[in-house]
Amino acid sequence: MGIRSLRMGSSAIALVLSGSVACAEVTADQVWTDFKGYLESLGYTITGTEQPASDGLSISGLTLTMALPDDGGTASLVMDSMSFVELGDGRVRVVMPDRVPMAVTATPPDGQGEDITMTMDYAQSGFDLVVSGDPDNVLYTYAAADVSFVLNSLSVDGAAMDIRDARLTMSDVAGNSATTGTDLRQIAQTMTAGAMSYVLNIVNPEDPSGIIDVTGAVENLSFDGTMSVPANIDTSDMPKALRSGFAVSGGYSYENGTSEFAITGEGQEFEGNTSSEAGNLTMRLDDTSMLYAGQATGVAMNYAGTDIPLPITLTMGQASFNMLMPIGQTEEPTDFGLGLTLGDVAVSDMIWGMVDPAGQLPRDPATIQIDLTGKARLTQDIMDQQAMMAASSPFGEIHALTVNALTLAIAGAQLTGTGAFTFDNADMSSFPGMPRPEGALDLQLTGGNALMDTLVAMGIMPEEQAMGARMMLGLFARPGSGPDSLTSRIEITPQGQLLANGQRLR
Repeated sequence: MGIRSLRMGSSAIALVLSGSVACAEVTADQVWTDFKGYLESLGYTITGTEQPASDGLSISGLTLTMALPDDGGTASLVMDSMSFVELGDGRVRVVMPDRVPMAVTATPPDGQGEDITMTMDYAQSGFDLVVSGDPDNVLYTYAAADVSFVLNSLSVDGAAMDIRDARLTMSDVAGNSATTGTDLRQIAQTMTAGAMSYVLNIVNPEDPSGIIDVTGAVENLSFDGTMSVPANIDTSDMPKALRSGFAVSGGYSYENGTSEFAITGEGQEFEGNTSSEAGNLTMRLDDTSMLYAGQATGVAMNYAGTDIPLPITLTMGQASFNMLMPIGQTEEPTDFGLGLTLGDVAVSDMIWGMVDPAGQLPRDPATIQIDLTGKARLTQDIMDQQAMMAASSPFGEIHALTVNALTLAIAGAQLTGTGAFTFDNADMSSFPGMPRPEGALDLQLTGGNALMDTLVAMGIMPEEQAMGARMMLGLFARPGSGPDSLTSRIEITPQGQLLANGQRLR
């Protein structure tokens, strides 16, 4: 609940930074009028006193308030003044105060969560926002020497957290936003920052004598994204908003990410640090699907603590994930996907020494990879909580599944595979409880026997277990083209038969 409240409370500041305001002409009055209209369509209540000026318009006592969904409380921000200055060349400069107080009060209904009260400041220096363009294509360009969000207070169920320092800061900020349309506003945004850093230093809520200290930073941060916003959108009813055309997509990337943390309390200590050479995160949401994907390269992690017998050092060449899932009810199957890669994972010799002090196992970096795609159809909109609660299970159908990649490589052995299956949702009897699959999975194993021999020699695997494993492999696999290589084809026929290398198992 707290994360959602923070997001709702800070969204107005993000709108100011991105300049996501639609106007028919670039005049002070029109920018202000459309600024109000746009935010009011998102559910904000706006109050303030308009004061015409010779060069534009000034708003004093400006307050933006939003009711959180499901009667969850309110979020607000207050500006002493906000000015729209006409520059005389068809452009308008928007002038904001250097500090903007923000407050969030989240009260979950019926005692379903914790009451949260939070205050924070948005602060900036060297901020400049200029509106230009024409009635059909308005461009908002902004820059700032630095921008920061500072958490001043946080109370959970009336218990105030002791905050020593909590802030996020970006420097050398620049960006622009282009807006077109009225009934369905199309907004395209870009933003860059030379550096971003964050600090969280608070007294441990579980032990007043302990602390939680977290710091981090990235360089060359960049963001780009698009958003479609229908007129009079109701953000408290997301299924309806999506059906009316609301959609967002975008992502960010960075270089040279670092973080450090130290946690003490209740006689325990835990500390560590992480770093990565580069990374990115992408998301997309529309009326049919939702996508999340991210990747980091050159990852290093180090951990130590009271309950950790020795320091943990771990490196990865690549860590990535992706998830694409349908969210809306459709007549035809739509795409889904799931992927995870932990590539070139290596641990320190100290950790290897605990399990293999004689160095008998190959210490090559390990890799885990799975990449699945397919087609599925939902019979209910999963964003509609009431419909989901009323729906009988199952509320979806799987129609196709493709194994694009499957890899497990560790200690000199490697298992790989690819395959594809289709599913007959009209046949739920051939394989009780699931639609009948049809297709095949091809697997290859190299270095498996050598790994088992080593494990037996180390005393980790008993000889009888290794013999049983080899007998099982003999049933499901056949020799491959290279040394210590096995292949297997697992197939499900249209008649529902299960075959391994042509031999019927079912």
